[in-house]
Amino acid sequence: MDGEKIIPTGVKIIAVLNYIGAGLLALFGLLAIVGGGMFASVINEIPLLGVLGGGIFIVVGIILIALAVLLFFIGRGLWKGKNWARIVEIIFAILGVIMAIVGMFSTGIASNIVSLVFNGLIGGYLLFNTKVKEAFA
Repeated sequence: MDGEKIIPTGVKIIAVLNYIGAGLLALFGLLAIVGGGMFASVINEIPLLGVLGGGIFIVVGIILIALAVLLFFIGRGLWKGKNWARIVEIIFAILGVIMAIVGMFSTGIASNIVSLVFNGLIGGYLLFNTKVKEAFA
């Protein structure tokens, strides 16, 4: 085990959360692609969606799958102690905090409090915890 990084358990939990998120995004991406084709006739009857057509679901599905791949690699990078993954995760956490704060003014406080706390804890942990800093140094 000489030379091998010891990754804190909290970082491994965050990595697993990325894996779970990647799986869910991939599933929703596939559902959007398949659903867009299956419901094309229904979509065309709805005025706003009819203008966009079923192709919008395919585009959304592809974007979701691309994000799933990104989350998977971030999770893998965190699991292996790669500093680039830590930095990207911190950036995503900061963006999540900003989006939660903005969301509190537009969609309501209750649903965004969880996101604010969750992203704040992840970002703070990865940014300020000394064991995490040592593991990724």
